[in-house]
Amino acid sequence: MSKSVYEFWFAWPDGTKSRLPVLPSELNISNGSQNESINIAGLGEVTIIQDPAAKTISFSSIFPAQYSPICEYENFSAPWVFVERINMFKKSDKPARFIVTGTPINYPVTIEDFNYKEGEYDVGDISYEITLKEFRFVNIRKVDTKPSAKTTQRPNNQTKPKTYMVKKGDTLWVLARKFYNDSSQWKKLWEANKDMLIKRDKRNIKQPGHWIYPGQVLKIP
Repeated sequence: MSKSVYEFWFAWPDGTKSRLPVLPSELNISNGSQNESINIAGLGEVTIIQDPAAKTISFSSIFPAQYSPICEYENFSAPWVFVERINMFKKSDKPARFIVTGTPINYPVTIEDFNYKEGEYDVGDISYEITLKEFRFVNIRKVDTKPSAKTTQRPNNQTKPKTYMVKKGDTLWVLARKFYNDSSQWKKLWEANKDMLIKRDKRNIKQPGHWIYPGQVLKIP
């Protein structure tokens, strides 16, 4: 039968649990630069400061070899069983969970420091000091580096030049009026097409743009 509403438990990564047989006299919780001490013997209200910083929890107690009035329950494991279990999970890369019933303390933790010695009180007892640190689970976001099948190509902002097929009766002057509303813009058509027009009829060298023929395709700049 437990003597207190407060029970100190470790829930280990392998699914097993260990309950501490002797409550510590003091539990120290550090939230960054703010420290909080809870007197277990005369424990009244427990206040845990909610802070974004990971909490550090430390306390000291004993693993007794025999049952005595300071123990919370009977038939507990031998002191070295507790020591070996804590040391095993201290080296583990998986967090344990530290729980104090009757309080808000229920945190995943890593075992940062664990010091112990035998025989400080009674023969066979092991006194210890332990420091725990709150463990924060981090979800790593995966970034898909593969190109999406729906990736759209960048639009081609280059506008293709307009073209026009010469018909019977067309002249550069007529076409300039048609496309630019100004027959004096015929030189623009000439400059865009003069190589093709001269190749077709050498007379265009002396009389630029006078000689165009049906079926020719002109660029309209």
